[in-house]
Amino acid sequence: MTNFLINTDKKLQKVVTNLNKSACIGLDTEFIRESSYYPILALIQLSNNRHTYCIDVLAIQNTNSIKQLLLNKNITKIIHSSKQDLEVLHSYFKCYPCNLFDTQIAASMTGYGLNVSYSEMVDELLNIKIKKGSWRTDWLKRPLSPEKIEYASNDVKYLIKIYVKLNKKLIKLKRTLWFKEEQNNDLERKNVITNPIDAWKKINYPLHLNNQELKKLKKLAECREIIAKEKNTPKRWIISDNCLTKLCQSTAKESDLFKSSKIDLKASEKELLIKSFRTINTHQSKRRQSNNHNIKNRINKYKKLLLDVSNKYNIPSSLIANKRDIEIFSKNHACVRFMRGWRFKIFGKLLQ
Repeated sequence: MTNFLINTDKKLQKVVTNLNKSACIGLDTEFIRESSYYPILALIQLSNNRHTYCIDVLAIQNTNSIKQLLLNKNITKIIHSSKQDLEVLHSYFKCYPCNLFDTQIAASMTGYGLNVSYSEMVDELLNIKIKKGSWRTDWLKRPLSPEKIEYASNDVKYLIKIYVKLNKKLIKLKRTLWFKEEQNNDLERKNVITNPIDAWKKINYPLHLNNQELKKLKKLAECREIIAKEKNTPKRWIISDNCLTKLCQSTAKESDLFKSSKIDLKASEKELLIKSFRTINTHQSKRRQSNNHNIKNRINKYKKLLLDVSNKYNIPSSLIANKRDIEIFSKNHACVRFMRGWRFKIFGKLLQ
């Protein structure tokens, strides 16, 4: 396959016109996100069965044709581990790509393990070893070297071939519906683009928090997200996750609020966080007592059953249910993810 650098509007229009005739295309992005909330898009890689195209968005004036391509329902966009790519594309184009096929999700459903890398899939399915690049690469630096173009092109060069093989295996294993369900849930817009009110869901908070403590976590996480967006700064620079969970507990002091801050906050921003901290009184509610012995027995029983199911279907156990899922269900039988969909059919129903 030939690699092309697309760095003019005229070249882009010709390429997109050609790609719009394809049933499926490979898609990847290169971006920088070291000191900002929003990712900075530097390059978009696209491929069909014949060529790979590295689109230099920094050199092109009108990228609207790419947006239309991403929204074309008749074209399958094949991406590996797509969440960050979807986030950067949404940030840049203010749209959410449709008709996706995430090869990492498909791989996890077909016996290749959890979070398998793109290079591992190329090696496993196509017996091709590709040169790895550095995650520290400055993709905003111009001109783009031939080495960078080759590395970026490799990230989409084999996606269509991998897609064909994985799709065949999904059909053979009768797991196409499983895959679609998993991808639809995992890549649902709200799970990729964080709404401040849902920011707390991405925090690995202690399960022993009582209702009042959890309310405080939700409020502080929401305020942190709002401030991070407005300042376009990493939210961990405002308050780290670890500090956030400690602030929600009854022993926390107001003076602890900014101990992990790496940036200067305006008086109004500090006041917003302080107000959130004071709103919920964590002293009002005691933590629920539970029979730890019975819970431990249930956890061990569920883990053993989970391992049996994992081996039977050749699917990573943590894809079916992770440690946190098991602990939550063992304590209060909450409706965790394995109590619905394909997970319920192979595992959840066995626990009833």
